[in-house]
Amino acid sequence: MGVSPSRGTMNSSQGVTSISTPRLTWKEHPAICYLRVLKLRETALLTFIGICTALVAGGGNPPLGLFLLTTLTIMIGSGGANGLTNYLDRHVDGRMKRTQRRMLPAGLIKPRRALLWALSLVVVALCMAFFLHLYAFLAALTGVIAAVVARKTWATHFLGSVSSVGPILVAWFAINPVIDATVILLTLIIMLWVPVHVWNLMIAYRNDYLSAGVNMFPLDKSMRLTSQISMVLSSIIVGLSFALWALGGFGLLYLTIAGIVGVLMLYGSYRIFREDSGAASLRLFRLSAYPFLGLTFIGLVADTWVRMLL
Repeated sequence: MGVSPSRGTMNSSQGVTSISTPRLTWKEHPAICYLRVLKLRETALLTFIGICTALVAGGGNPPLGLFLLTTLTIMIGSGGANGLTNYLDRHVDGRMKRTQRRMLPAGLIKPRRALLWALSLVVVALCMAFFLHLYAFLAALTGVIAAVVARKTWATHFLGSVSSVGPILVAWFAINPVIDATVILLTLIIMLWVPVHVWNLMIAYRNDYLSAGVNMFPLDKSMRLTSQISMVLSSIIVGLSFALWALGGFGLLYLTIAGIVGVLMLYGSYRIFREDSGAASLRLFRLSAYPFLGLTFIGLVADTWVRMLL
């Protein structure tokens, strides 16, 4: 038996060195680590908006088997794509305090195994998307490619917008392979939402990013400019959410919810402009996730169900 100076304890009466192996926490269990490398929070949000989109596309009551298969496809594909980005960003993540405890920088999963795991999920999801519909497959393939190209460059977040639209389009085309005003507006909302969401996270952790050698927009610009851009984009997003009510045939319930979360989003953007602080940026980052995007999609589904029952 080998001796570990840091872990072993000596029994002087017997002259035997015993090694105490620390127990892994549940978060460090191999099965849990393979799940965590898929960025579960991000995957959950993408899956959630995909589920809501599928329900709206199906008029509130899509075929159950098709709905479940679509949900599984989005969940597996989103997780796989997020796993690939974790693999590609592992070196930068290891230099940042916010991300250095992720699975790869922390050494809880070997990079090669993480890559194979993520690629396997992506391939499975693409096969499922092809079975659902050709348009769903093309949307999924485009989303995966956009997610892994040009990581940590000025183009990352624009490509991230394309990638984040993937679950929306896969869900829509799987249930209702027709392009109309609703899916177009949903696509535009997500594409503009991603920069607001991600840029404000970067501003909140500016020093962490810069210390890791990441110096791209918006880190290389003033916070004042970023706050102005956030206000403009937030205003457009809120305007699109109202256009969705007008052109998508939604009712008063959705309009009420969209109005409430829209006001909150605009107020959060204004706070950044007024305070010019990382704390305000972090608040908008958090607000733009489930409070805004989540409730917006819940409003769409709830309104669809109400109109279905009337």
